[in-house]
Amino acid sequence: MGFFKRRKDRAALEKVMEDVQVSGGLEQLGAGGSHSAAQDRCEQLMQNAREIDDGKKEYYIVTSYLNDIELIENLAPDQAEEIQKAADYVAKLNLARDQFLNTSKRISDAQFQMMQRQEDEIPDAIKNLRTNEEYQATVKRDMQYLEGEKQEWEILKKDCARKRRRLRKASFMLLFAAATAAALMLVLSTGFDYDMQYAWIGVIATALIGSAYIVLCLENSKRDMQQADVNINYAIILLNKVKIKYVNITNAVDYGRDRFHVRDSREFEYQWEMYQDAMREQEKYRKTNEDLNYYYDKLVNLLKKCDLYDSRVWIEQPQALTDQKEMVEIKHNLLVRRQKLRTKIASNLEIVKRGRAEIDRMLKASGEPVNVQLLEMIRTIDKMAELGNA
Repeated sequence: MGFFKRRKDRAALEKVMEDVQVSGGLEQLGAGGSHSAAQDRCEQLMQNAREIDDGKKEYYIVTSYLNDIELIENLAPDQAEEIQKAADYVAKLNLARDQFLNTSKRISDAQFQMMQRQEDEIPDAIKNLRTNEEYQATVKRDMQYLEGEKQEWEILKKDCARKRRRLRKASFMLLFAAATAAALMLVLSTGFDYDMQYAWIGVIATALIGSAYIVLCLENSKRDMQQADVNINYAIILLNKVKIKYVNITNAVDYGRDRFHVRDSREFEYQWEMYQDAMREQEKYRKTNEDLNYYYDKLVNLLKKCDLYDSRVWIEQPQALTDQKEMVEIKHNLLVRRQKLRTKIASNLEIVKRGRAEIDRMLKASGEPVNVQLLEMIRTIDKMAELGNA
């Protein structure tokens, strides 16, 4: 009730405003004999007349659509079945196309275009990159192995050097011990008349054996150090060769990755698979569009045979031709829309009628001839609102 009360209050306010405008216009006409107030009122009514004209055109369109629905609902069973089949194909193909368009991209546009330009080269490029990466890994393992071997020989060389230092110290200790023993035996033999023959033999034998052992160990460690140097130098030579191979193969791998903007061959192969999937989807989309255009035309041609006002509008809502609930909803919306248009037209027509009556009173009260411009505006309003036929 509050809504209708507000509408009544608003209508009353508009009536008061109109009365004020008319009174003002009459006073102005009476005082100055001018048609300016009538012309202002005509300009206000022109907008209402346009809304009436536009509303009637739209009302005709909506009514035509409702008549089309009635024609479709009353089709012969065989004709309706043929239309429904075509509409069902259109609906399914529309769904397939929308699903393709809404599918998230698994490959960027730039990557797709790059692969499309070099499509013939990519299988070999993937194979070459994978081979180069495998060879790079092999060379890297060889390089690490040689580096480890070199370090082991360097450790062995250091061990031999430490061993030689210990042997030299042992030789000095052996010499000192032998000299000490000789001095002691000399004192005992000369000062105390001890028989030191066997002691001398033991000391000399021990010194000789110890010296021989030290010399032998020194010679062995010397040979080991020389062999370590040889092996280290050989490992360095091999390592340098392997490093050159590693640098070359790494440059080849980096070039392949940079060229195709990938991190490795696995990503490259994955993107290639995504590209092939995208191409298949594109082909499917193209075929769907071809089929869709075919069934679009077929559906429109079938509907044209029914003498509809607009046959092409149904290709945007084919579900309504196959689902009665959809058609009922569309029909309901059109009926609501037509009722609103009828109300709007009637409201504007009432405003124009009252306005025209006011303008006639203004012109009659002025007592002056109507100028051409004002007369033309009045005729335009009457024509757009069709007041002459009322």
